[in-house]
Amino acid sequence: MSLEKAKSILLSSASTIAVVSDGEVFTSQERGVKPLLFLLKEKKEFLKGASVADKVIGKAAALLMVLGEIKEVHTLIISEPAIKIFEKYNIPCFYDKKVTRIVNRTGDGLCPMETLCLDVENPQEAFDRITSL
Repeated sequence: MSLEKAKSILLSSASTIAVVSDGEVFTSQERGVKPLLFLLKEKKEFLKGASVADKVIGKAAALLMVLGEIKEVHTLIISEPAIKIFEKYNIPCFYDKKVTRIVNRTGDGLCPMETLCLDVENPQEAFDRITSL
């Protein structure tokens, strides 16, 4: 039910992410992993057990969601490495389209966050790498 609500909010708004936690909703129009970083730094408890709908999820975002202990996720586009992370941590993951890797915004290379976390399996290590930039 919460995941359907998050997905509905995502699809009916300009949001890039919708998080439903205990009936409360968080949305953001920020791109990339910024909304997840904000929640992890400022409202980590909000993510715990939350249902998340996101437009695009790469490995970095998946690792951050694992760190936040989300319950389930739905995304429009997901990378294969992100799927593997959700499988490893037993987080139900639903998606519309699977891609090999997430590309950058100009479309001429890999997403910098995807590249940064390609060799990372530990969620805390991913957070530390991303926040040290």
